[in-house]
Amino acid sequence: MDNYIVLDLETPNNRSNSICSIAVLVIKDKEIIKEHYSLINPEDRFDVRISNLHNITANMILDKPTFKNYWDNIKDLLTNNVIIGHNVTFDLNVLANTLHRYRIKIPKFEYIDTLKLAKDKLKLDSYSLTSIMNYLNYEYESHNALEDAKATYKLFEHLCKDSYVNSPSIYKWEFKLKDNIDSKLYKNINELNGIIQGIKYDGIINEREIQRLNKWVDNNIVYMQYRLFYNIINTIRGIIKDNVIDAYEKKELLNLAQSIPQSKIYNETTLNLQILYGIIDGIVCDNEIVDDEIRELNKWLKINEYLSGSYPYDKVLSIVKDISKEHIISKEKKADILINLRNIIDPPKDKMNHLNLQGKTFCLSGEFSCGNKAEMKTKIERLGAISKNGVSSKVDYLFVGGLGSEAWKFGNVGAKIAKAQELQEKGYKIKIVSEDELLKIIN
Repeated sequence: MDNYIVLDLETPNNRSNSICSIAVLVIKDKEIIKEHYSLINPEDRFDVRISNLHNITANMILDKPTFKNYWDNIKDLLTNNVIIGHNVTFDLNVLANTLHRYRIKIPKFEYIDTLKLAKDKLKLDSYSLTSIMNYLNYEYESHNALEDAKATYKLFEHLCKDSYVNSPSIYKWEFKLKDNIDSKLYKNINELNGIIQGIKYDGIINEREIQRLNKWVDNNIVYMQYRLFYNIINTIRGIIKDNVIDAYEKKELLNLAQSIPQSKIYNETTLNLQILYGIIDGIVCDNEIVDDEIRELNKWLKINEYLSGSYPYDKVLSIVKDISKEHIISKEKKADILINLRNIIDPPKDKMNHLNLQGKTFCLSGEFSCGNKAEMKTKIERLGAISKNGVSSKVDYLFVGGLGSEAWKFGNVGAKIAKAQELQEKGYKIKIVSEDELLKIIN
């Protein structure tokens, strides 16, 4: 084969639906005639472990094009040529999931996998691209999309030139939705169920509540490769596209996200607390609270009394207990309830202009805009602080990254923050500190 395309890409995390760098080589008459390479803003989180492999971090891609904006540069090349890649079905899967996430039509692709060819024709202990290229005495910078693409080109030409491959089989690749979702994503569905419950409590769905539903869609587009998310997101988009929700659409919305009662990784209490967080979010998202919302919330708390002893159930109960019995709830009390409920899903951060961290313990949560967690951990430890992996009564500070984390699909609450809030309720002195406040200390 004389003319073809070589593809390689890097991802910011292991969800396989976003791209942080991509390389496409154009091969004509067995020679590289053009190189396309770019860092890509994935509009997604970075996992520290994966960033350490390819050395691409969140702060490196802030001014780079999104894949949606970059796609036109390579679309014709990838759809009109045979694509060569090492374990290329992974790259094609990521590529298609990314296109699906941006609602861009996914074409069919033709490909040849050098991993399969190498396994068929070479006898080696390992068939990773690095191992094969070491065998061929070819040195290159692995986990760099452009360098990996060039190494793949060398490998393919080697296999063809030395008659390992006479006429490689060309395969067709087509995108398919996944039916089984990651169990961790049950949280997102349960919190959507809660948001919808909270929104409907007052019988009215207003503009701010529509915006909240749209925000859930934006936060969960990255999971569009799953059929459940695909159906939910497209249904919500259809309902809210005109910013008006009629009676039929309201019923459709209420039946949209059924809660998930069982999970291999979450117990029953955790699953119902996920719904409670969503209910609170749905109530406060329009920045006002009415009597019916307080009373309906109280009903939900009574039905789920077995959650007593869990955060934030006890906190919410203390906020609304007995108030719903009042014939008329004063504006002052409703304003106070609104503030207290909002603080549960968007906890206030402590102001720390001056702080001596010598001998203090800390934990990190979320992703940081000024560096990955390993870098932030080192910077804080240089100030004399002691790092802890989890939040406990022995931790003095929880530092929260400005980029959030996968768990923060609603407000700013992740497991570590919720634990810190629970400890604060019990009288412990742990402080929740934002990245902005942390930078004041470091700088």
